[in-house]
Amino acid sequence: MMHNRRKNNRIAAIFLCLCMLVMACSGCGQKKQEEEQTKSGGTLVFQYGNNLVTKGEVYIYIETVRERYEMQYGSDVWQTVLPDGGEGTSMENLTREEVVKEIVRVKTLCAHAEELGITLSESEIADLNQKADDFCDGLTDEQQQMMEITKEKAEKVMQENAIATKVENEILADRKIEISDEEARMTTFYDMYFECYSMDENGVITPYTDDQKKQQYDNAAQACATLATADLQENADAENIEKLAEYYQLDQAQMQTMSPSQILETYGQDVYDLLYNMENGQYSTVVETQYGYHVFQMIALTDQAKTNEQKVVLYNQQVQEALSDTLTKWQAQIDPIFKYPDSVDMDVYDTIVNDTVGTKQIN
Repeated sequence: MMHNRRKNNRIAAIFLCLCMLVMACSGCGQKKQEEEQTKSGGTLVFQYGNNLVTKGEVYIYIETVRERYEMQYGSDVWQTVLPDGGEGTSMENLTREEVVKEIVRVKTLCAHAEELGITLSESEIADLNQKADDFCDGLTDEQQQMMEITKEKAEKVMQENAIATKVENEILADRKIEISDEEARMTTFYDMYFECYSMDENGVITPYTDDQKKQQYDNAAQACATLATADLQENADAENIEKLAEYYQLDQAQMQTMSPSQILETYGQDVYDLLYNMENGQYSTVVETQYGYHVFQMIALTDQAKTNEQKVVLYNQQVQEALSDTLTKWQAQIDPIFKYPDSVDMDVYDTIVNDTVGTKQIN
């Protein structure tokens, strides 16, 4: 911390003494911090209130968040760049911040567990400890040593998360949050897409000529005719449409799983109406959009597995919205100056992400 001091000859001696005192205190502070890090059982990543959050603890949260994101968005999610004032924010950087926010949220909720009379039963603790054992068993000795993982740290994370969930439930006891299938609906379909533009390595888009567009339309119509003669039952898993996409070398043809709002935003009202008037297994005629020509196959108007996953996502969003005011107030009481990334030792944080050996990473 920088201090502005007036200097003059009359207080030179006093100033010198003060400097010596500050240096001495600084040494004491550094020594105390090192002692705290040693006491906490690992390398300190950040301090939130009285909570010393170490390398091993952060790593466990990173793995948990990574698995959740990959389950929702696929393993290639980390290459995604989100629009942010024209420059873009990578999912990797966004997720790093989310990990810290998650830890702060859990610590904040746990700080109020005692006053709410919330504890874990012996059976709950046993189940959570088994979960911690399973997590540790999935790591090599080298991984555990490098990331400073211990069974005790894993148990602590599991138990704190369980307590935090109970505190959430207590706060929300008088507020019923339910997500219906319709609200969470996810639809899976195959988009056999015949593009009508090219893109170079610099992202410059060049529309096809009229002759090229006509060829793409003819290919789409021919593919549509081929599918129309096939038995729907044989094609319920979209095998034939995928083989046709390979035959026409359609690099961007793929299975899509989207919410109704995502379909509307991506394809427009006409395609939205078309898809939701189809039956499972049914093929569309050739459809033209701003991107080119499409032949769709409806796989599942309501993909139940993906819909159930979306329910969890929407539920958590509503929970966080309902808890927002309470958490903001509690966090200010615990540590009013905590802020990402200023309060985080990013050098240590980077080693957790970048130096992980033999595991999937958030990058």
